[in-house]
Amino acid sequence: MNLCCSDHAASAKEPMKKSKKKELSMKEESSPSRRDENKIVFFEGDCNLAFDLEDLLSASSKILGKGSIGTTYKAALEDVTTVVVKRLKDVNVGKREFEQHMEIVGKIKHENVDALRAYYYSKDEKLVVYDYYHQGSVYSILHGKRGEGRTSIDWYSRLRIAIGTARGIAHIHTQQGGKLVHGNIKASNIFINSQGYGCVSDIGLTTLMSSIPSPGNRETGYYAPEVTNARKATHSSDVYSFGVLLLELLTRKTPIYYSSERGQAFHLVRWVKSVVREEWTSEVFDVELLRYSNIEEEMVMMLQIGMACAARRPDQRPKMAEVVRLIEGIHLENRSPSTESRSEASATTIYST
Repeated sequence: MNLCCSDHAASAKEPMKKSKKKELSMKEESSPSRRDENKIVFFEGDCNLAFDLEDLLSASSKILGKGSIGTTYKAALEDVTTVVVKRLKDVNVGKREFEQHMEIVGKIKHENVDALRAYYYSKDEKLVVYDYYHQGSVYSILHGKRGEGRTSIDWYSRLRIAIGTARGIAHIHTQQGGKLVHGNIKASNIFINSQGYGCVSDIGLTTLMSSIPSPGNRETGYYAPEVTNARKATHSSDVYSFGVLLLELLTRKTPIYYSSERGQAFHLVRWVKSVVREEWTSEVFDVELLRYSNIEEEMVMMLQIGMACAARRPDQRPKMAEVVRLIEGIHLENRSPSTESRSEASATTIYST
């Protein structure tokens, strides 16, 4: 059996730190009745790394996060290969439908789409395997604690994340005769590829689930107003979620965030619209971005695109292909890092993918 791992995954083969609290075996949390004759299904790749279910479940692992779809692990195999394993919960479809969806997603090959490397299905266990991105998710970069993922992130890095993510979603929307929907666009499902561009993961997994995030969960802030069932997401609702992500990149606030000053929770889209309506636009942006000069016009352009995507009515939102064109047009041809005294990014390479 073969597992394909791309370069960015291979670069993440750092030794696992031994920690009794943070390190565990996935086998410890698996059901003893899970064992059956089903095998891990691998997709074609350019490198041959053999392991079986027992190897995967016994691998030294660290929980990266728990969400509405399941628990995500960073698993270090004995040959030092590092992969990401998502253990799905509340799967509401049978084996055939599950496998059909995996086959559709597994065939997607695009630099801005996280490749599905393998999957496993049994009565008690459903697993999907992806590459490991050493920089972590965009959510951890934007909102993680200092020293635990959150980092300083300049304007051009954010713009590359937006461009890559838009391209990835637009490509997903062309699959299966234009019928494939992501359904769960959020910062924790976006990673950064080796070129620094956004890369979209977890395609269509919500369609396999029997439940959706409960009210009050921060994930609900990404859902379009018309989406009452995450399994019935559309291209238009994906566009809305992407709009929320753009606002998140600009403000560094979560979709539903708590203000300690006012002692209440705010919905990011509604807050941004209220601030812009009062013509206090500059107060929207992350203070870290205000350190840079000559980028205000570009930030305002992204803000306008984000608000257009997050329009309340689906028919008022642009198509994803149009969104890609708009975002790629943000960077002005005559703009270069030399006009920014403190920018750490190279604007001249912003479209070199």
